[in-house]
Amino acid sequence: MRVHRTLVVRRKIEEIPPEKLVKFLEVQQKFREWATQWYKSGFKVPAPEESPLKYFAVELKYGMRLIPTNGLKNGVWRVPLPFDAQLRENNERDQSRGVLVDLSRGDIRIRKWGGGTIEIRLRKSEIKWITQRLREGAWLKLAYAWIGHTRQTNLVAFNLALVFARETEQYHPIRIMAIDLNALHNGVSWGVVDGERVIRRDTERPDLVRVGKLQKEISRLDSLCAERGGDYCEKAREAKSRLWRLLRRFEDEAAKRLVELAIKQKAAIVVDAPEDESVRELMEGNYTPNRKIYLNIGRLRRIRELAEWYGVPYREERLYSTVCPRCESRMEELPNRKVKCQRCGFKAPRDKIPLLWAVRRFSELIQPPSFSPNLLPAPVL
Repeated sequence: MRVHRTLVVRRKIEEIPPEKLVKFLEVQQKFREWATQWYKSGFKVPAPEESPLKYFAVELKYGMRLIPTNGLKNGVWRVPLPFDAQLRENNERDQSRGVLVDLSRGDIRIRKWGGGTIEIRLRKSEIKWITQRLREGAWLKLAYAWIGHTRQTNLVAFNLALVFARETEQYHPIRIMAIDLNALHNGVSWGVVDGERVIRRDTERPDLVRVGKLQKEISRLDSLCAERGGDYCEKAREAKSRLWRLLRRFEDEAAKRLVELAIKQKAAIVVDAPEDESVRELMEGNYTPNRKIYLNIGRLRRIRELAEWYGVPYREERLYSTVCPRCESRMEELPNRKVKCQRCGFKAPRDKIPLLWAVRRFSELIQPPSFSPNLLPAPVL
């Protein structure tokens, strides 16, 4: 099957020439107006005739399955500008596509948007990422560009998403790696299940000491920002950005470790992910701020992307942590994250209960037909 991974190249808007930034925003606005009407009409509104909107309309239809069509936001479909793309390693002929990623020069050129060429220098980490994907047999399929707010800092940035594709085949699993993402602030619990045994289990956690220090610093700076404003607000923003980068690095590294272990164990990954509604209630409720921060990372979003990329069978299932794996009765929570069945008296650490459910359902979860490939990749926005 064909799978995808996305590299988002993000730059401060100050790095883009002002006249090109203004023009790009104008084109983005006009294209979103057409795309919104196209979306609302059930994709029946005719394509625009003028350039570059006509070019983007054609590319949007080609790349539709890679864009999440999950509805409008404030009445607008905030679709990025789609480009055809070329990756050049050794001065191959320029094919005049909208985006040219030139590894030989170490830059990216964004064209065909109606305002000249926007050039972006590639960072060493970005070149390394691209090179690793090429070694795995991937190719650059297309690109998306947009100007918008970043989630972690709410600052406006210029964004370019490079979508890579490769062909892979899932192996037949002989074990299960069960991952519980519901424990959020207590870490990400996981275990490897082989038949009727849990042969290995552990918990992934970020550097809690550093996280705690940054949270205290952010709280102090937020108070000073509210009282005095000025530099304190900027310092608070920088501290929040450091915390986001710390947690994002944990997420990336933990996802990579878990997928590598699943491959080594020839295991299928079964994720017990929190439901969107329950997470939303926690975010809007009285959940303490120092714990809410984990609600943003508890999903370990990259597990799914990496699993599909390397052919690891993946699915999401409910593996209960407060329902008895022996008699299916409700379990009572005890101190120190332990639970006890009110009916049969079974008692165990709460983090182990989902693994016992995986043991109980092993034959069902290990069946290959259950792991049908998901055709949609992780969102690029």
